[in-house]
Amino acid sequence: MAGTGYIKSLDGVRALAIILVMTFHAELTEYGWIGVQLFFVLSGFLITGILWKEQASPESLGYKFKKFWVRRSLRIFPLYYGYVIAIALAYLLFHFPPYFEPFFPYLVTYTANFPLQLLHSTGNPLFNHLWSLSIEEQFYLLFPLIILLSPRRFTKNLLLLIIFVSPVLRYFIGRYYAEQGFPELIVSNGVNFNTLCQLDAFCTGGIIQVMSLEKRVQRPFRLFGIIALLTAGAGLLSYLQSSSPYSYWLDLGFYHYLTGNYQHVWHYTLLNLTFASFLLALVSVNSQERFPGIRRFLENKWLVKIGRVSYGMYLFHWLIWVYVFMNIFRPETYLVKALIFIPYLVAVYLFSELSYKFYEEPFIKLKDRFFPPAGRPKKAAIPATELAKAGEA
Repeated sequence: MAGTGYIKSLDGVRALAIILVMTFHAELTEYGWIGVQLFFVLSGFLITGILWKEQASPESLGYKFKKFWVRRSLRIFPLYYGYVIAIALAYLLFHFPPYFEPFFPYLVTYTANFPLQLLHSTGNPLFNHLWSLSIEEQFYLLFPLIILLSPRRFTKNLLLLIIFVSPVLRYFIGRYYAEQGFPELIVSNGVNFNTLCQLDAFCTGGIIQVMSLEKRVQRPFRLFGIIALLTAGAGLLSYLQSSSPYSYWLDLGFYHYLTGNYQHVWHYTLLNLTFASFLLALVSVNSQERFPGIRRFLENKWLVKIGRVSYGMYLFHWLIWVYVFMNIFRPETYLVKALIFIPYLVAVYLFSELSYKFYEEPFIKLKDRFFPPAGRPKKAAIPATELAKAGEA
């Protein structure tokens, strides 16, 4: 961990998350959706940690809010709204995509996770995946209010309460959708897209720094191993009792379009705990000299490069798969999809790298110019080696 708080291996974690999501949309796995869950837990860990440190800083409360929201906006808004504007222009010029108009109000307000039936009626590769970015942005709006305005003890108790209450909320929200007569697919996604049902992912990541678990847990890799085995075992039992149409190796018991085993209730809790315990093992002061192979893998230069531009890759990947690779190769078998996945991954990475370098990076530089991180003088020159770090702070 560098003095700036940047943890190189976490870029490797981001890379794994986006690759999982890409395998899901390329129809190579049915469990790849868990990459989004990993993103949520990682965001909770990083953002809660930033806010937790900011709360203890001597700066004024107003400055803290402005610093957090402006820095987040400069990292997220330019690419997101640039993406939406580009599609809006395509709609005005070519009336494509035809379903843009009903989505527009949700896209510009970061509420794309709410129109449940609209998301299912179109099944489009341009907007459907933006539900997760909407939940992230709602989290960025909510958590500063909680952490910066609340006593520390209250914040700790609230995060723990959310973690324990969220499975109950998922149960009742799923039951509500089922009683409305929605099919199982919509019921499961109704839970998945609901912000209240996902808050525990952010809290499970955030509780690491709020409770100083990176210092207090003595054997974090052992904890991760136990939770991972429990999660894998639960997935296997669920698969054996489910009606999944896929093989176990494509499913792993985490085919989230089913609700028969109440998996829409417990899937998320176990996955959140697994990912949070893995992050804890990576950052713990009690494991810095252990399992160097895992860290070397996550700090591989290509995984770090992919992780650095994972935001852009998430925005662009489904569009590139459907409108480029599906049209060029027309893959009809699993083998063909598997063979073209690496070229697809490379294409998405290169497109996102260009976006990062020529479009996103000027906005990222403004973050440190307007609101420098703690310990850096305002408007100080930004070394080139710090740019990648600043983009993910």
